[in-house]
Amino acid sequence: MLAAAMAREKNCAKFAATIYKIGINRCVSVPGEIASQFGKGRYTPVVAIVRGIRLLTPLVPAGAGCSRLYLNSMMRKAACADAGDKIWIELRADHESREVAVPADISAALRASKAAQAAWSVTTPALRREFLRWVIAAKQPETRARRVRRGLKTVAARAERKQKAPARGRG
Repeated sequence: MLAAAMAREKNCAKFAATIYKIGINRCVSVPGEIASQFGKGRYTPVVAIVRGIRLLTPLVPAGAGCSRLYLNSMMRKAACADAGDKIWIELRADHESREVAVPADISAALRASKAAQAAWSVTTPALRREFLRWVIAAKQPETRARRVRRGLKTVAARAERKQKAPARGRG
């Protein structure tokens, strides 16, 4: 599945791999020595480049120290490749923040409630983004205000449940 030819720099790696299918998804295996440059054993954000097309995507742990990189259709079309074809991929570390700016009304609501503030600080970036998108999508000011109140209560309740839940570990 993997090509022997690889080039490496700090936070950048080029390698050749063969595309394969998992269900309807197309992906390539990323060799362990390359995947470890970007982080080991977790979903690691990277920029994958194939024939000039950039994709912000995570390296997904695949076991035995290797990772998997899923390819979208735009990237496969740019490479003129599909399952069974070999392609060259350049990976770069993705250090871009995914934080969404907090609008003034939500910021004010957070400042007004210590519980909401504490909950917001332990909420995952993905949940924060989803909450902000939901609030911002409201068309009426009343709907937006109601979503801010309701959403911050939900975020606080989730954070409280998370604190009370026993730690999950492997073993």
